[in-house]
Amino acid sequence: MQAKKLLNINNLTIEEWLKKRNELGIGGSDVAAIVGINPFKSAVEVWLDKTGDEVEEKDNRAMYWGRELEDKVAQEFAKRRSEELDEEIKVWHENHILQHPEHEFMIADIDRRVVGEDALLECKTTVDFNNLWSEDNFPDMYMLQVQHYLAVTGYEKAYLAVLILNKRKFQYYTIERDKELIELIIENEKDFWYNHVKENIPPEVDGSKASSKLLKKMYPEAEENKKINLEKKDLNLIEKRNEFYEIEKKYKKKRKKCENKLKNKLEDAELGVYQGEKVIKWINITSKRMKTKQFKNDHPELYDEYSYQSNYRRLYV
Repeated sequence: MQAKKLLNINNLTIEEWLKKRNELGIGGSDVAAIVGINPFKSAVEVWLDKTGDEVEEKDNRAMYWGRELEDKVAQEFAKRRSEELDEEIKVWHENHILQHPEHEFMIADIDRRVVGEDALLECKTTVDFNNLWSEDNFPDMYMLQVQHYLAVTGYEKAYLAVLILNKRKFQYYTIERDKELIELIIENEKDFWYNHVKENIPPEVDGSKASSKLLKKMYPEAEENKKINLEKKDLNLIEKRNEFYEIEKKYKKKRKKCENKLKNKLEDAELGVYQGEKVIKWINITSKRMKTKQFKNDHPELYDEYSYQSNYRRLYV
């Protein structure tokens, strides 16, 4: 199988590249969110991106440094792989957004092709405070991303190279093509694309900010005295909500206790250090705030001129 070269990205700005990637289809970084295992992004957020109802994806510091260090990660992989095989290994840029030859909604923006092998290279730069990366394991979301790329390109193998900044550690993994997993990925992406993106129907809402934003946009105002009949399952949701609310209060109090003990330990010191590493800061912050009530009393006309009305809905249980 040969992937189609959908778009040359050589002359695109970062903003244009991000916009095109959202418009053209489902990419590897979308898969984990669609199936619900991406801790940083929800299916609703992906839907908002694809339907154009969301502000286009913005570049951020993590993405910036990921791109800046991508060459270093790729070079280190080629160096270590060459030493391992005792022969020179090269990796090349793929300067096109690729498209699956049969499923046009599946696109891939791979980091590198491995010369002389039926393989691709995915480069990551990250921090790992929760020990998610080990010699044999890595976060599941990247397995889905890589298998998506293998589905689009037709390659039989992929390498996942990672630079873990806080541990000053580099390693790479070899990932074989998994046909069963690829079939499941295609099935999930197909459902998402045709039943949600194309039909302009959002997926099931969750606890993400994207879901909250979507609901706010869809239902900005309450119709006075309008009633909706609830079902038994809705009462179960209320019970769960109340249970989680009590848990949240309990653990918020526990968190504050830990914070206060740390403040007491720091006393008037700004930094807390363990084995030479900075682990906590209690810093000075100076901010100016307006005395709104006094300003309103002293300058009522100016207050009215520079005030604006904000409308929103609040849920009471």
